[in-house]
Amino acid sequence: TLFRSIYGENRGDVDKFTEDYCGYIDCNTLRAGYPEGKRASESLCQAYIQKYGIDVVIPRISRTFGPTMLLSDSKASSQFIMNAVHKENIVLKSAGTQLYSYAYVADIASALLFLLVKGQTGEAYNVSNEHCDITLRTFAETLANVAGTKVIHGEATAQEKQGFSKATKALLDNQKIYALGWRPLFDSMEEPLKHTIKILEGSGN
Repeated sequence: TLFRSIYGENRGDVDKFTEDYCGYIDCNTLRAGYPEGKRASESLCQAYIQKYGIDVVIPRISRTFGPTMLLSDSKASSQFIMNAVHKENIVLKSAGTQLYSYAYVADIASALLFLLVKGQTGEAYNVSNEHCDITLRTFAETLANVAGTKVIHGEATAQEKQGFSKATKALLDNQKIYALGWRPLFDSMEEPLKHTIKILEGSGN
């Protein structure tokens, strides 16, 4: 699986990334190796298809959330979820205007299994749920509403800021996988977040 980071930054010319979109990546940054590594991985996939005839289908998955996450995960969305599980106020360390595609982990898993059967060799497919295309602030506010807490603002450390994604708008167009017949389970952001919190609470985390 590959991730939405492969697209780089939106150049401002599209609303959503289709599979043939190529955005901007500043190679001279600490974080550049991550998206560049994703692009190199896809190139290797194509090389192995041509050389050895390997059957490779490439899912490009959106930002994933759910109860299977590592409890030590440092991503903002994961920290928000753990805040909600512990009934703590959710700490937003930016303006939260970043607009991203998210998807529940069960939807991602079903899409991967679907593409193993229905996907075409050598093709890339965005995996996202348009009902979960929201800003980071809305993600935090939805969780706070579910948990009965509040969103508060905090200051990010210099180290945390270095790890922030530069993308301010990264929405995935899912029409290609939809054309094959796949659909996500949930048609809202609130329901899968409720499932996530309930499962994590039940596991004693």
